[in-house]
Amino acid sequence: MSRTGACVAVGLCLLLTGGAAGGVAAPHVGRRSAGRAGTAEQPRTAEGLVEAPPFTGGWLRPDGGLVHVGHDGVAPFLMDFASRRRWRLEPREDGAWALAGSQPAARITWNGSRPSLTGLGPAPLVLERLPARTEDVTVRNGGVTLAGTLWLPAGTPPRAGVVLLPDADMETRRALEPYPSFLVHQGLAVLTYDRRGSGGSTGNGRPWVSGMDVLAEDGLAAARLLRERAGLREGAVGLMGFGQGAWAAVHAASRAPELTGFLVLVSGGGGPLWKQEQHRLRNEARRKGLTGPELVELTEFLGVLHDARLYAPEREEKSLRTLDFHLKRAKRRRWYAVTPQSRHEELPLPGMLELQRLLWSNVLSYDPAEDLGRVRGPVLALLGEKDEVTPARPTASALSAALSQADSDVRAGTVTVKVLAGADHRLVLPADAKQPGVETMAEELFPSLEAWLRGLGR
Repeated sequence: MSRTGACVAVGLCLLLTGGAAGGVAAPHVGRRSAGRAGTAEQPRTAEGLVEAPPFTGGWLRPDGGLVHVGHDGVAPFLMDFASRRRWRLEPREDGAWALAGSQPAARITWNGSRPSLTGLGPAPLVLERLPARTEDVTVRNGGVTLAGTLWLPAGTPPRAGVVLLPDADMETRRALEPYPSFLVHQGLAVLTYDRRGSGGSTGNGRPWVSGMDVLAEDGLAAARLLRERAGLREGAVGLMGFGQGAWAAVHAASRAPELTGFLVLVSGGGGPLWKQEQHRLRNEARRKGLTGPELVELTEFLGVLHDARLYAPEREEKSLRTLDFHLKRAKRRRWYAVTPQSRHEELPLPGMLELQRLLWSNVLSYDPAEDLGRVRGPVLALLGEKDEVTPARPTASALSAALSQADSDVRAGTVTVKVLAGADHRLVLPADAKQPGVETMAEELFPSLEAWLRGLGR
């Protein structure tokens, strides 16, 4: 093997096994900081994160409203569905946690059996445990095992089930909270799992290793397990995908339409993935202060990378020259730091081309138009008007067009596509500077989801 060939092989081997630092940026969800320390010493995990409170899970207010206490992998939080607000939790004295940014100051205290909320109303709210049970499960797909959690309503059999497919940066199932509590409260069985190579799951989830086919099969394996464990009839299990997981859900539904009873697509699922990636990178560049002409140059560079002709085997030599020319030019520009290629400069040119080829074939080239035409059941799509990761209007148009053109003999369900005013990729409204640590979900999010789920099976 030539020296160049050996370098390519070693470089790609490191990337494929996760040995290289950094990674190609993928569609992602905004992360929250863990926040300042509380007045009490904060219990932390081995990774230095503030631990979750001892009363995580779903709770009911005296008026029947749902509250969820959890940990999203960055910080503990409390979600009150009635107000649509989510607060970061900061430990205070033993058994007390402050709701960061709440005005007036609110806190939740734990007496060992039930938590009590003060500051959200004229009197303390003593919470009752949501009637639900959870258990750890293992999803098997080939030689890979995915660590999961099964959520079941307590006392009554579930009327349907749903598997949650995570976004590209939702590494563990904790990042999907508080949706499981909300869905169980609606009478559904829920299954969540850690992405490949993250948390308790085996395998490699990097996009140049595991593409849309693999992600779809992971979701279907989880759906089969959920149907079996929850005792559900055929067609009673749906898929709810977030971001990249929405595209994976569409792909999965087209592969096993008899298994997938319905789809809920959050912040994704319509239009080619390479268009979403360009939207994401342009917005990242804007946040870094790049100018109009620089954004035009960035888009032109991405247009070269997102052209299938670059990866045709018979054009290898020409493709190497093309990539070399554009990379040399890009490295002299400020916008190059935004691109995924800037994180893999250790690769020689042939290795960079091969990495891009894998990304293109595995993920970015995926266009769900044909798959959407094979989806049978009802579909709900919820998109954020101000989403800087997924372009809301083009995605909504692509979903509506593809689903409306489906064969009437195949499609049996309704299609509902909503763009939620002011919402971002996580369907959160713009932050209030006066209330740091507080997030407010889009006004239509939970009412729309609840009403749509109530109509399933009618």
